[in-house]
Amino acid sequence: MKNHIFSLTLLITIISCGTKNKNTEGVTNIETSADTHQFKIEQIVNEQAEKILQDTLINALSIGVYQEGNMYTFHFGELTKGKMDKPNDRTLYEIASVTKTFTGTLAAKAVLEDRIQLDDDIDTFLPKSYENLKYQDTPIKVKHLLTHTSEIPGGFLGMPEINRDLTEIEFNDIVTNYENSRTKDLFLRDLSKLALNALPGTRFNYSNAGTNLMGFILERVYAKSFQELIEEEILGKAGMNDTYFHVPESEEYRLANGYLLGEPRPATKLAETLWGAEGALKSTLLDMLNYIQFQFDNGKMVEESHRKLYEIDKEYWIGYFWWVISNQNHDLHFRHDGGISRAKNVLVIYPESKIGISVFTNQSSATINNSLSKLTYDIYDNLKKLNKTGNSFNE
Repeated sequence: MKNHIFSLTLLITIISCGTKNKNTEGVTNIETSADTHQFKIEQIVNEQAEKILQDTLINALSIGVYQEGNMYTFHFGELTKGKMDKPNDRTLYEIASVTKTFTGTLAAKAVLEDRIQLDDDIDTFLPKSYENLKYQDTPIKVKHLLTHTSEIPGGFLGMPEINRDLTEIEFNDIVTNYENSRTKDLFLRDLSKLALNALPGTRFNYSNAGTNLMGFILERVYAKSFQELIEEEILGKAGMNDTYFHVPESEEYRLANGYLLGEPRPATKLAETLWGAEGALKSTLLDMLNYIQFQFDNGKMVEESHRKLYEIDKEYWIGYFWWVISNQNHDLHFRHDGGISRAKNVLVIYPESKIGISVFTNQSSATINNSLSKLTYDIYDNLKKLNKTGNSFNE
């Protein structure tokens, strides 16, 4: 029954970059498009979506495909179980840690403009000297923040250790309450108390705190609010007019409700507490396709942001917060995942084939990231096959 409902409520919007103002919504007429490339893409996405929708936790799913200048958006299911309120191109999702790639892109711009250098000691840009941000006289450098190798803790500075025996929801409640109590002053106070445990640049440790510190540094070198910089230098230039740190009150009804293991969760306050550099943006699927277009169209700044800076494993690098992946199982691509207590998403960009994919669900659990990751790779593999043969299925 669930799959039947999802099939009936499939919403597909297909947008060519040359006709962005001609949005049309509705179920595609199979009989009139069965032999077109467009319909084959629809087949690929529909087939792969049906697989992931077998997960009883996932009630809503949005999938965006960018291919050589064309944009396709697909929406399945319902945002509120039993309400038939399917997502659409105006649905706002919290993109969570995919925000980090915006921070990294702005940092790449600053490097190209000689406002910062990758090997600069971060102490150079802080309001006072933080002598504690060294280990054996080796300082944290800008590139260490960008690659999560700074030795700054992964979560929130000053946060006490949490009992790991708690349930996922109990653990999340504690983290969220602490997160909502943060301020920039407290962040800088706790930063001054931090003691590094190893040489910066020697090991990977994913750090939201380090990303916010990068946002603060960018704010200082440009002498302008970090959030304003992202809005002007990336959102504005990418045509992302429906992406926000702070969703206008008149548009809040469009923000997707979210769930953790089926339990409703409140919207995050990341944009209000600190800089929001680690995960505060909210966007629509269509705007994320505009962001993919931006990644293909903006030359040196984007190339710099994708540059390999730190090797985590063979053919598994990190650039300016972007994952850079290429191995025997995957074509070269740039990627980031986003996850909060009420939503998950994955963004992948394949520069050689000019394909990008963005997927969202308003549900969270420890298993959903893997499901979304497999979904994006399966869609890409089928699109690649379609491009080579003109048919993605064995008939």
